[in-house]
Amino acid sequence: MAVLEYLNLVEWAKKLYEAFPHLRTYLRTREFKQVFGRDAEKKCHVIYNISFPPEHTVFSKPEPKVKRDNYRRTQNLTTINSCATTRAIGYLVYAFGERVNKPPTISSDVDTDDRMDISFISVGGVTNLKSCDVLRDSSNHFLDFSGRSIVHRSSGLPIIQFSTEIAYGFIIKINPHSNPERTWICCAGFEERGTSGAAWFLATKWKHIRKWAKDKPFAIITKTDYHSDESTEFVYRFLTSDEVYEAAEKARATFTKTTTTTSKSETTQSTITAPPTPTQ
Repeated sequence: MAVLEYLNLVEWAKKLYEAFPHLRTYLRTREFKQVFGRDAEKKCHVIYNISFPPEHTVFSKPEPKVKRDNYRRTQNLTTINSCATTRAIGYLVYAFGERVNKPPTISSDVDTDDRMDISFISVGGVTNLKSCDVLRDSSNHFLDFSGRSIVHRSSGLPIIQFSTEIAYGFIIKINPHSNPERTWICCAGFEERGTSGAAWFLATKWKHIRKWAKDKPFAIITKTDYHSDESTEFVYRFLTSDEVYEAAEKARATFTKTTTTTSKSETTQSTITAPPTPTQ
């Protein structure tokens, strides 16, 4: 009897879902908005950084495999951005297209420089003006860049140090102190692959993020193989500043041990290879 009642309830829920399109839209977007903020289906910006090239610059690219008589090299572009930025924008726009009816507005950091009362996802680190806004905001209790390290924002203790084999990145989500109803998200990393890898992780793994973080601010440190954004996985994930500090303390112990081991090795090597002291 209980099984039949359950089956009837499931059938009733399906009919209700089909009968009310607004309910379908609500259920599809509710979880997405928990991660990306309430403005995700209204007006959210994906913000990329741009640079201005010198005048009369001729940009080179590989020779075409097929000859075209009308082909000319590009020159005098008004702005330029990286391929990693283009990839990151593609990942994020696709994610929005799957879940909400309104795509994000794609804007440059220069165009949105003085706009603070907006929700956005910035692509890139300290070269992006809006990423700088995320990092310096008092609501960011999580992470920052310092030299070649990702550090705990409050204490400055390093958590991740730059590697030539792995592209590290992070995702930070905050509600800014001056406009707490807005959502600011930053995808940044070391090297271009670190940034595009972080954006890929946010765009494709947001359901996993929601199960863990719900609608709370968070930070995630990612690592990416230099040849593939799709290799990205998380290294750390944080909901509080205390969690970041604990990770930094553990990392400091590891860095100290590594440094000590390296120093001992260098000392031993020096002892072995050092020439004998001349006799006086």
